[in-house]
Amino acid sequence: MNKTLLVFSLSLVLPLLMLSQTDTVKAKFVDEQEAEKYYNIGIDNLNAKRIAEALNAFNKAIEVKPGFEKAYYNRGLTYQDMLRNKEALDDFTKAIELNPNSDLYYYSRAQVKASGTDKDGAMEDYGKAITLNPKNAEACYYRGVLKFEKENYAGASTDFTMAIESKPDYAYALNDRGSAKRMLNDFPGAIQDYSRAIKANPGLAFIYNNLGSVKKKNNDLPGAIEAYTTAVTMKTDYYIAYNNRGIAKFDQGDFKGALSDFNKAILLNSEYAFAYNNRSAAKFKLLDYKGAVDDCSQAIKLNGTYGYAYMNRGIAKEMLRDEKGSCQDMKKAIELGVDQAKNYLSDCK
Repeated sequence: MNKTLLVFSLSLVLPLLMLSQTDTVKAKFVDEQEAEKYYNIGIDNLNAKRIAEALNAFNKAIEVKPGFEKAYYNRGLTYQDMLRNKEALDDFTKAIELNPNSDLYYYSRAQVKASGTDKDGAMEDYGKAITLNPKNAEACYYRGVLKFEKENYAGASTDFTMAIESKPDYAYALNDRGSAKRMLNDFPGAIQDYSRAIKANPGLAFIYNNLGSVKKKNNDLPGAIEAYTTAVTMKTDYYIAYNNRGIAKFDQGDFKGALSDFNKAILLNSEYAFAYNNRSAAKFKLLDYKGAVDDCSQAIKLNGTYGYAYMNRGIAKEMLRDEKGSCQDMKKAIELGVDQAKNYLSDCK
């Protein structure tokens, strides 16, 4: 009797255990579906730039499924769009912990670090992304940008080349490799890269400006002026290109044309100290010494450490027979590191 009851009791317990396990699995499956639902809502909102709604959806997806790496990653992108960089970094780091083999996660964390003060951390993360996927053109490009900023032009050129190999029509990488080559005094190589960048994307005015600058360095002043003219035609408020075209015209001996371009640059940006200094040189050549002094004074007012403006003002003051003022300006220019000004100190007491 007792044995029968005992066996009967066990037969009741066993199905209950099995039912409990089945419920757990079913609940987990439901949770997966719920997390995916919120995740998809988040993606739709993020793509539509409904940032607050996207953040809310990703929060719910992670709440339902705490190990949801893609939800962490996309919430990180959402925080990044909101300029909440600390939270973005935290989410990208969590995504990396959940999946350390994703080059995209390292790349995105690098982007946030690079936008702040952690340039070294960004460089490291770009490197990890590239190690995981050498064909990640964006990671190669942006690591090259950081190397360029550190004046490692050879290293930058190598990274830009990696980006271009993966994406041959990458106009920004072609442009920036051209700039790296220009800094390395490879002017023909720079011209070739700028020309390729223009072919890849002919709508970027700054590439024409860069092409003009390297052609000027390569002593092709007509080619430089042509490139600058294209830049200002495409972007009519491009004061830097007007200033640069003015310099090329000045070097050609077209002082009135240079003056016109410097006037235009100043009209577009009255705070642009370089254009005032350059206009002073054009006025000097046109024998307007007082105008030259006034322009140098304005350049100095805008930038008190502008040594060449002091030197040029000193030269103009000498032509106005202001020897004391000239000597003072030359001494200040030397103090600011313009050794060329020493050539004008012979008559100073």
